[in-house]
Amino acid sequence: MTRSIAAALGSCLLASSAAAQPMGQNQPPNQWVMNCNYEKGKDCTVSAMIDGGPDNLLGTFLIVSYSAAYTTLTVVADGLGSSASMRVDSWPFVSTSICTGGACSYTQPKSAELLQAMLRGSSITVQLSTQTDGMAGPLTNTLQGFAAQYERAVRAQQGR
Repeated sequence: MTRSIAAALGSCLLASSAAAQPMGQNQPPNQWVMNCNYEKGKDCTVSAMIDGGPDNLLGTFLIVSYSAAYTTLTVVADGLGSSASMRVDSWPFVSTSICTGGACSYTQPKSAELLQAMLRGSSITVQLSTQTDGMAGPLTNTLQGFAAQYERAVRAQQGR
């Protein structure tokens, strides 16, 4: 069920988001993957679908995605996001309220700050507040594999 929700959410976001976030049926939960999308020009991203885990009966998940083309970090959830917060390791949470539909994006300076922390860190904790006073998270995911997938995304974006 979680994968079908992720696929449906991905399809909606690809159609509506200015910075199309690649998601799909084949994205493994809790693993970082690189993907290039050509729908609105070339955009190579690195993303992870962070699952609520086996004790989560509601199938809560968040998708964290970094766009090499737009140099922005986005948190995606099922629902109308009103704000998102992320922290790397035990650093303070960094929040954004730039949300459209289920996607909350960080400004480029905040994205760059979080990117540098993610390249050095070992885990992230992410949460998203919805306009209906709901909350997705906090969910935690390893950053193992993020740096390698980020490098692949940057090389692919540059055509190398």
